[in-house]
Amino acid sequence: MNHSDENDNYAELAAKWVDRSISKEQRNKFNTWYDNGQDQPLVIPAAFVTDAATHKTRIYQKVLDGMEEEQRPAPTKLWSRIFMAASICIFFSAALYFYTQRPQQFNLDELAKEYGPGSQVAILTHPDGRQTLLEGSTFNTSSEAGRFNPATGNGLARITTPRGSRYQILLEDGTKVWLGAASSISYPVRFNGTDRTIRLSGEAYFEVAHQPQKPFHVEITSWKRQLDITVIGTKFNVSAYPEDPEVQTRVFEGSVRLSSGNHTTVLTKGEKVIFEDGILLPKEENTDEEWMQAGTLHFDNVDIKQLMRVLAREYNVKLVYHGRANRMHVSGAISRKKELKTVLNLIELATAYRFLLEDGRVTAFEPNTIRY
Repeated sequence: MNHSDENDNYAELAAKWVDRSISKEQRNKFNTWYDNGQDQPLVIPAAFVTDAATHKTRIYQKVLDGMEEEQRPAPTKLWSRIFMAASICIFFSAALYFYTQRPQQFNLDELAKEYGPGSQVAILTHPDGRQTLLEGSTFNTSSEAGRFNPATGNGLARITTPRGSRYQILLEDGTKVWLGAASSISYPVRFNGTDRTIRLSGEAYFEVAHQPQKPFHVEITSWKRQLDITVIGTKFNVSAYPEDPEVQTRVFEGSVRLSSGNHTTVLTKGEKVIFEDGILLPKEENTDEEWMQAGTLHFDNVDIKQLMRVLAREYNVKLVYHGRANRMHVSGAISRKKELKTVLNLIELATAYRFLLEDGRVTAFEPNTIRY
């Protein structure tokens, strides 16, 4: 097949995009051809509305390039060029349909760089895989419930924050959730049935709507160990990052029951518990009373490595640790509005540690460790 015949074929595929008669194999072929030689994959950018002219120009130029590469076509092929010129309009319609129907996907690392520390942004992933960028104030899940199709996927939606960002969510039952940096919750479109169950990865503060006949459950997986938190109406915080060896739960009002295998414990106001290696450790007094205030970072007797993991998530930096397992513990509160350099200086003043910040990376040096 010569070049002109190929372009004829793609014009036909473009027309099939319009009338939706294109097969999966043909769609993949058209996609591969269109992406070939482009500067970037065919994914909807955030600025699509302001960039439509550029996209239109790319399609037009792609067709013209295919026509100009043909050298002295035979008279019998003249109809092909006429057809190709006429089909430019079809390409515009087909490609715009293709452009708008293809699911938009967001890169969390790019969002973290774009919005920076202290931001309020998150990604909503619909049950069918589509994604929406959430910015600004609280997201009310009820506002999107009518657009979801519970029959698609597993019927769960997911909200995910990039590093450096926190986001507030109002669930369909009235429960308020403050989602921490680099965290996600998965929730059903509607809380049907006899309970309300969500899944958490990362950190979140909950103010659960009071429904005694319909318990609220938070499911967590920590190092392949399952933990279930059951509440009726309460305020509590959970920190359950995949990279952290432990899960911490703190109660500020009411009570919660934590269960894992044969282990169960009940927490009441002012208590916290740590879940590590599948074991619920003895309850402790909770001193972190203001986690819900997103403007403050709280450290409650955490070791220096855990503190650095928190800073890496909150400020979107990489962490390099030099030294042995020096388990110095730190307590205190730091405003999230402070620059990372200032925060590191404060920690240096309170400890014997030293830090080097460069190129989006923090290198931590233990006491008596050679700094290079």
